Amino acid sequence: MTAFITSFYMFRLWYMTFFGDYRGAEQDAHGSHGHESHGHGEPHESPMVMLVPLMILALLSLFGGFVGWGNHFEHFLAPVFGTGEPAAEGATSITEWLLMGVSVAVALSGWWLAYLLYYKRQDLPQKIADALGGFYQTVVHKYYIDELYAVLFVKPLVEGSTSILWQDVDRKIIDAAVNDSADGARRVSDEVRHMQSGNIRSYAGWIAAGSAAVIAFMIWMGVGR
Repeated sequence: MTAFITSFYMFRLWYMTFFGDYRGAEQDAHGSHGHESHGHGEPHESPMVMLVPLMILALLSLFGGFVGWGNHFEHFLAPVFGTGEPAAEGATSITEWLLMGVSVAVALSGWWLAYLLYYKRQDLPQKIADALGGFYQTVVHKYYIDELYAVLFVKPLVEGSTSILWQDVDRKIIDAAVNDSADGARRVSDEVRHMQSGNIRSYAGWIAAGSAAVIAFMIWMGVGR
């Protein structure tokens, strides 16, 4: 199943990229090129710094399988997977050829389906999507897992942090405490600064009031003893 799906979506990518109509024509018709709007520019080849690693990987993909030709690594993992006496040589060969044939047939079937849907009959994918209806939309939206996650976790966290942590805790408690402390200090300083009026009679009055308060305190302490 994995080989089939891999072959299908890789050839789908191939046909949709290199065959069919140019999908950037609509944008070009409106006079807005990709280079100005999205920074992609016209389709062009990648620089060599990107092509060379891809060439190396392509060669390894094409010829890497021949490294094991001649059974050089036949018994490499035998200590791990060996569970008993080895099978007869003829039976092993038959099994290997059978598995190789099945894997190649599965890969070719994936290519054939991609060729049919995205090259030969490009109208079929939309028809299939319309025929599936709600099931197709459910699969396209990944069974609405992202939407469900957003409703259950993301939205409550965002709204909670906005209304509770920001509005209530941050603004009404932390900011209010700082601002009220500053306002209180300013009001106290405004009241105290009136004591420094430069009026001698005002100073004499404050001295007399302070002396009276000190005398009253000393008398109260003496009476208490």
